[in-house]
Amino acid sequence: MKILKIAFLAFLGICFGVSAQELQQPLEDIPMSNRGYALLKSGEVIEGKILTTNSTRGITQVSLEDGTGTRHKISAKEIYEFAIAMNGAVRLQYLNERGSSVKKLLSKDQPTAKPEDFIIFRNTSVNGEKELLLQLLNPDFDEVFEVFFDPFARKTTALEGEYITWTGDKHRAYFISKNGAPLLKVKKGNYDKVFEVLFGDCQQVFSEVKKPKLEDLGQHINLYNASCSFSN
Repeated sequence: MKILKIAFLAFLGICFGVSAQELQQPLEDIPMSNRGYALLKSGEVIEGKILTTNSTRGITQVSLEDGTGTRHKISAKEIYEFAIAMNGAVRLQYLNERGSSVKKLLSKDQPTAKPEDFIIFRNTSVNGEKELLLQLLNPDFDEVFEVFFDPFARKTTALEGEYITWTGDKHRAYFISKNGAPLLKVKKGNYDKVFEVLFGDCQQVFSEVKKPKLEDLGQHINLYNASCSFSN
């Protein structure tokens, strides 16, 4: 399926990427853009206007209108990848999600990179339940590891005596798939143990990383890709 994706992007002349291959900043809400495409598992690509997206902590259905005016209602189980085009509204959305003093306080060591062209959502399943689309945070270096935003996380914090619910817990929890394996929940509290599961087959990573920190996850993946991905 990745071959289909590469061929499609080459055809369109689209270049995905963020500087230095950083993990992208997740968005709590669906991006505010009405242009995109769905790459189906069949290999078909439907490109056009996004009419609606159904989401229950992950996208479950997409409706698109193609260039001929035909409308397509597509379930997540039919889609390999769903991409939403960047525009001015989405850029403002990124700024707004990091704009309040509360969010600035909680944003230390949080990924900050933004997509240049598209926000990518990819088909997956959490705990073997029904398929849904989660935001992929490393579309530029996903050959071995796919890192997904965890929309299930919740965190409550106290500020000036008031309790505020922080939706997403973006910089502290991810879902990761290695070589297409089932998702593994990775969070700040278990990263020491999970680090060995993810990178234990790469001596170079263990030699260079003495005290693994979750905020360095993107660097660890890049190191693995540079040193050991050829053996997978």
